[in-house]
Amino acid sequence: MLKCEHCNSENLEYYPDVDGGSWVNHIYEQTKDGWKIVVFTEDSDGKRKDVTNINVGDIYYNDGMPFMYCKDCTAELDGRRL
Repeated sequence: MLKCEHCNSENLEYYPDVDGGSWVNHIYEQTKDGWKIVVFTEDSDGKRKDVTNINVGDIYYNDGMPFMYCKDCTAELDGRRL
């Protein structure tokens, strides 16, 4: 688990598209109940891989400059230093 460098909280948000160069894609698909978000990446064959749930390794493998936000102390964090 990553922790905030300011308050030691684990209550973080990760923003994969803060610099406009996201490694994840997201779209909304219409369902009978409304619109549902679908979060995915594409492999070399163009097939979708669901990335609704990711781990720290996925972030550091795919994002050279991760940006995070601490929901407890409101610090903006450069993920490379966490």
